[in-house]
Amino acid sequence: MPTPSWNLAIVVIFLMGIAFGYILQREKIVTTMLSVYVGLIVTQALSGTAQQFFEGSRTLNQFWVNLHASPFSIRVFIFMAVIMLLSAKSGISGGKSKGIMSPIEIVIYSILTTGLILVSIFYFMPAESRDAFAANSKMAALVINNYLWWIILPVIALIVSSFFRKGSSSSND
Repeated sequence: MPTPSWNLAIVVIFLMGIAFGYILQREKIVTTMLSVYVGLIVTQALSGTAQQFFEGSRTLNQFWVNLHASPFSIRVFIFMAVIMLLSAKSGISGGKSKGIMSPIEIVIYSILTTGLILVSIFYFMPAESRDAFAANSKMAALVINNYLWWIILPVIALIVSSFFRKGSSSSND
C-alpha cells in the first residue's frame, strides 16, 4: 500500500483551512490573517531570547529552563500561540460583509491565510530541511518557492476586496 505523501498532507491542510474559514466566517478569518502577520513579527522579535531562555543560558527573574528545544520548535510555538491568542481574544474585527462576495472572500482569505501560515512554518525550518521538503513534494515546492507571494497576496486581497464591498467607504453618508 502506498504511503501518503506531503502533497496529500498539504492539500488536506488547505482544505481544513477552507473549512475553518467557513466555520469562522469572514470577520474571524480576516482577524486570523492579521494575527498571522503579528505572529510573524513577534516570532522574529522573541525567538532569539526565547531560544536562550529554553537553552538555560538566559534567566527570567532567576528562573531558567533547559529543554534543549530546537529553534524551529520554539519559533512555531511562539507563532502559533500568538495567532491563537490574538484570534480568540484580541477583539480585532474584520468587519461585516454580506452579499455574493462573502463566500468568495471566505475561500480566498482561507486559502491565503493557510498558505501564509504554511510558508511561515516552512521558513522557520533550517534551509536544508526546507529544501528537502521542496524537493520531495510538489505542493511544498509551490508554497516554499512562492514565499513572497504568500506574504503579499493577503494584503492585496484585503485591499482589492474592500473596493467591492458595499458600505466600505469612510464617508459619513
